[in-house]
Amino acid sequence: MVSYCFSSRSLLNRLVVAAAILSVCALPCAARAENGAAAPAGGQQYSSSSDWKTYLANFDFDGAPDASASPQYGQYGKNNPYPEATSRWSHLAFEAGAGFTAPIGNDVSGGKPVGLYGYDTWGYNISLGGGWNFTKHIGALLEYQFNRNKIPGATLAALGVPGGNINTWSLTIDPIVYIPITQSFGAYATGGGGFYRKVTNFTAPEEEEECYYFCYYGYANETIGHFSSNQGGMNIGVGGYWKAFGPDSNAKLYAEARYVWVDSPKLTSDTVFNGEGTEGLIPVTFGVRF
Repeated sequence: MVSYCFSSRSLLNRLVVAAAILSVCALPCAARAENGAAAPAGGQQYSSSSDWKTYLANFDFDGAPDASASPQYGQYGKNNPYPEATSRWSHLAFEAGAGFTAPIGNDVSGGKPVGLYGYDTWGYNISLGGGWNFTKHIGALLEYQFNRNKIPGATLAALGVPGGNINTWSLTIDPIVYIPITQSFGAYATGGGGFYRKVTNFTAPEEEEECYYFCYYGYANETIGHFSSNQGGMNIGVGGYWKAFGPDSNAKLYAEARYVWVDSPKLTSDTVFNGEGTEGLIPVTFGVRF
């Protein structure tokens, strides 16, 4: 009886030891099986911590994941070398500039009864404009330009007039195409047409009294005759720009030259105050545009 109990107890101990050994051996196998089931087809193991870090890196904390493959507006990289703004005002375009104006064509050669003295000599110009940028490369402006040119002294002497000038102002619609070269430098082409008004003034010094703290007499040029005309015209030009305030800024310093053609009336023999014919000018302008 005692021998029988001892044998049963030994068999039970052996079974317990064997089960413990099998459990220890089965743990690594189960872990490998679980990792193999969660691994992707490429054989890479799944890591919840690394995936969470990747998600956080692509999250912009404004409520939506950030698509980092394409840079945001106002940034630039190798896929977006020319930045653009996203402000609601970024489509509005403005410009202001001034410079000098050179006469060409009929203004230089002149005509009867003036001969070959020419109608215009060098002067200055002022330009203002506003419009809309459809994209960062294409826009359109409503432009005002004022040109004042003197009349050559030889022409005035031939007419028997002491002085004079020619004022030409315009209101035109001018599309513009920007051609970026680098992040800060580029070129552009522009041109258009519209309304032009040309006024030729003949002046002479006249004595007049000036009074401030005391009165004195002096001479000032007064208009003794003029001729004005309203007509259509056109312009075309090229220029270059520099983003002096940074590549992300919409402000650009620019320099441009245009050819301006005005279909003004031809000269007649009735009076020297009639028109001089078509006008050709080259305004060279420096300024800033947005």
